[in-house]
Amino acid sequence: MTAIRPGRTRPAVAPTECWYTLAPSDSVGRALRAYRVAGLPLVVFRTVAGQVVALHDRCVHRPYPLSAGHLDGDELSCGLCGFVYGPDGRCVRVPTQSRVPVGAAVRAYPVREEQGLVWVWAGEPGRARLHRLPDLPWLVQDGWITVGGEQMVNAGFLLLHESFADVTKIPVLVPEVSPSVLQVAPPPLDVEVTETTVSLSRRYPPGPLPDWQARALGRSGEEELEHLQEGHFLSPAAWVDYWDVVLDGHLKARMRFTQLVTPVDDRTSRLLWRVSRDFGVGDSVTTARLTEMFGPYYATLAAALEIMQQVIDRDGPVAEVNVSSDVAALRVRQIVQAMLAEENAPTRRHRAEYADVSTPV
Repeated sequence: MTAIRPGRTRPAVAPTECWYTLAPSDSVGRALRAYRVAGLPLVVFRTVAGQVVALHDRCVHRPYPLSAGHLDGDELSCGLCGFVYGPDGRCVRVPTQSRVPVGAAVRAYPVREEQGLVWVWAGEPGRARLHRLPDLPWLVQDGWITVGGEQMVNAGFLLLHESFADVTKIPVLVPEVSPSVLQVAPPPLDVEVTETTVSLSRRYPPGPLPDWQARALGRSGEEELEHLQEGHFLSPAAWVDYWDVVLDGHLKARMRFTQLVTPVDDRTSRLLWRVSRDFGVGDSVTTARLTEMFGPYYATLAAALEIMQQVIDRDGPVAEVNVSSDVAALRVRQIVQAMLAEENAPTRRHRAEYADVSTPV
């Protein structure tokens, strides 16, 4: 009998060389929680000292999830065979013999906890330090207030990002949350692309504020103001939209839409969304209104994306007709495809796999 450390033996379903969001920090505690990230099973918990741990959620002895086991201090016991693991993933005890099989361990995934979120690295562990987390300061800075939610979407993560890249669909899909400036012909779109990021921007001609925003700012609902939009594909894990209103020649009302996408498998994604603003911070009526607006908005968007995934699954990919507003989405698609091609190359896959490491005694 041999002990095998689990690795990736199948092609990646999503790029792993980035930090993905697992959960809000306050939702991770001592209870064992099971997640899937890019097709990989994880069990997550906090140590007694409060550090977040993410281990491969499969016992090395038999195919049983460690998330179905139990914690004793910082040690995690398999609920089937009783193998005991430390927070570094190493097996420290087995119930049937005094000696632990040499090298018996499950993979421990790099974890970071910042900006009120728990992030995990699913790629090669040594490369984690070379990559920065998405910078989302408005989630934790004073002077901002945020509402948000989380939901599972039965659609591939790339469908979500391509949707975020095109706000022109909002007046069609969810007209009740669309500001009036989106209901006219959009201004020219500026797109900037790097090897791994995409940014877009538009400057809309003056238009009226939505009623809720005019009330929060103490402005007339008939006043026409300039609106600035930016969208940023920061990584396969994060798309952020900026929506700013110019008052009296200055940016006076800023909103940030943070959309954190974690691929579960090739047809399922976990979406954690946040809507942040730096005006009317103490206005509970506005906060409640935004929650009422954007909870249904993201639910409607998710339902539309799930229909798209069903069509793809049933009929397969076909040639598509694209228009100028699709430029950013197409660039995102190209970046993700290039990342996947590199990660799924035979040499990269071989390095990511764990070999036979021991014969127990």
